[in-house]
Amino acid sequence: MKYTCTLLPVYLLLPVFLFAQGSNCLTAHVLPLDGQFHDYTISSTTGDAMHCTNLSSIYDGTGRLTIFSFTPTSTTCVLVNVATSNHQPAEVLLFGTCSGGGNLANNSWDEASSICFNDGTGLWAPSKSFTFLPGTTYYLRVWTPGPGTIAMSANTYAPPNNSCSGATLIGTIPVTDNNACHKPSAEVTLESVCAHSIENTAFYSYTTALEGSSILTIGNIACDNSAFSGKGFQIGFFTGSCGALTPLQCYRDTGVLIQATTVNIPAGTHVVVAIDGMLGSNCTYTVSVINGLALPATLKYFSAWTKPNANILKWLTLSEAPDMHFEVQKSFDGTNYFKIGMLQGKNHANAQTDYSFEDKTLFANQFYRLKLISGNDRGTYSNTVQVKRENVGSELVTFKKVATDRIVVQTNMPAERNAMIQIIDPLGRQMKLQGMKIDRGENFYTLDIHSLGKGFYYLIFRDHNSQRQFSFIKE
Repeated sequence: MKYTCTLLPVYLLLPVFLFAQGSNCLTAHVLPLDGQFHDYTISSTTGDAMHCTNLSSIYDGTGRLTIFSFTPTSTTCVLVNVATSNHQPAEVLLFGTCSGGGNLANNSWDEASSICFNDGTGLWAPSKSFTFLPGTTYYLRVWTPGPGTIAMSANTYAPPNNSCSGATLIGTIPVTDNNACHKPSAEVTLESVCAHSIENTAFYSYTTALEGSSILTIGNIACDNSAFSGKGFQIGFFTGSCGALTPLQCYRDTGVLIQATTVNIPAGTHVVVAIDGMLGSNCTYTVSVINGLALPATLKYFSAWTKPNANILKWLTLSEAPDMHFEVQKSFDGTNYFKIGMLQGKNHANAQTDYSFEDKTLFANQFYRLKLISGNDRGTYSNTVQVKRENVGSELVTFKKVATDRIVVQTNMPAERNAMIQIIDPLGRQMKLQGMKIDRGENFYTLDIHSLGKGFYYLIFRDHNSQRQFSFIKE
């Protein structure tokens, strides 16, 4: 009996404690910043909406007030995903102080961070001017018209594409994103994004696949803000590099699907897109582009240098996609390329990274380019660089450029030497290799090519002093 009497009052009081949870700031539901959804019972405390009543009648009248709290450990934005039962409207307000008696201090209300969720779902984040103080507890006051539950997910989030240098690569496959934690960017102007104000800028980039227009599609748009109008995007297209963007055109629209078509753009042009939410709209959406390639890396430069025994290729990336690698390609005519090497990327998403590659197979004239590949991507190409070497021997080597069963090579050398003749196809595959001794003066050498298929080939003449390349057609 003694134990029964002791436990019974605790058991009876337990429902009272649970019922009171979230009814004021002293008993606020604590939001773990773990990115996971948790269900909370809407409090029985009653009160009026404070901000959204001026915008829609659905917030009129007395409703239910439920208080949540969270304590960030840094100044990083806190992103909260809200979903009410039965999609009943919700007004979410941010406060910074819990006063005596469990009441929120009105003078700590950051009205600019107020969001009206007329369908009860969406993303909340603080206003563009608000910065969290690490270790400080903040409160969310959620008004709903009636009882039920609220599912909340909270986490700290620093959007990687809030700057041009962190632009998200886009292509034909839609990328899902949101702009709730983005701050206004100083890298764009009002005129360049067709805006009256710049609110929360997200950057994307692509490279045009063909000459012509690109069509940017923003789909599955769901926006919430502190108003009920202007739920859409202001968009700017730019060329050039980060820090020196050149405005191309801008576009502005609302709705659940927005498409913006660019002017005619040359193939291979790197395009940066800035998307900004009207009136600070917090939006989830997908974004894709037609006639655009998502470059697996952004190159600052690709160049070639010479030293006595090699050609040195150097390049610098500003950003790289995961699983990035570089295929080094070479050509003798600037049109037909073959692979000569492969370098694995260093996976530096938003940092400058330098690479170099040595080619010791030297010719009087050669061309180089990079194929940039990420995952199963078909790859995109860098600019082409040409290397001419005046130190490669100028002895006479000639032959007819169209052949059937044999090639007669004529040489005229100042001294005797050993040499090799190699025949490769446009893919760089060796088809024939033949050594010979070259006598001083004029000589003729015959190569049997009857086993080669019809098509285009390269003949490479190599001795101890130089290498030269020629092209021919087998008929």
